[in-house]
Amino acid sequence: MKIEKNFSENLKGSVKLYITTYGSSYDVQDLYNRGWITVDGIEVVNFSTPDAFFLYQRDLNATTPTKYIANEVTKEYVDRTPNRLAEKGEFSKFDLTYCCNEFLNMSIEKAMVHASPIIQMLAVMDKRLGKRRLVVLDEKELHPLVRYFLNFRLEAEGLKDRTT
Repeated sequence: MKIEKNFSENLKGSVKLYITTYGSSYDVQDLYNRGWITVDGIEVVNFSTPDAFFLYQRDLNATTPTKYIANEVTKEYVDRTPNRLAEKGEFSKFDLTYCCNEFLNMSIEKAMVHASPIIQMLAVMDKRLGKRRLVVLDEKELHPLVRYFLNFRLEAEGLKDRTT
C-alpha cells in the first residue's frame, strides 16, 4: 500500500493497513466492507462499515474529508471505552479509504492539525514527521488512535522506553 511506503523506516513491516471490499456497486453488500490495521500481525483497530451504518446510520465520520455528506455521531465519546483505539462504529472502511487518499497529497503540517484522527494517525507514522517534532507532541490532546501510534512510533524510534 502506498501509505505504508511513507512510514518511518522503523515502522515498515510492523504496521500494516488493510481494506476489503465485497460487492461491486453501492448496495447492501457494500455495508459488509471493512478496513483494519495490524501491528506485528495483531489487529489493533477495526474500521467496520456495518458497525458505523447500523449503530449510527452513516458511512462516514464527520471529520473525514470527502465531498459526500457525513453525519455527526449523536453519541459523544466523553467516556471512551478503556484501551479501545476507536469506539465501535466510530469509523468505517470508507473513512479509512478517503483519509488515506487525502493524506497522500497533504503536507505533514496540515495533516497534524487535521480534524480527522485517521489523518493524524497517518501523520505520526510518516517519515516526514521528524523525531524532534514527535517528542514534543502532547499526547493528552490526541485521539486514542493517534496516541497509540504516536507511542508505538516513539518506542520504535528509541525515543520512549516501553516501561514508561
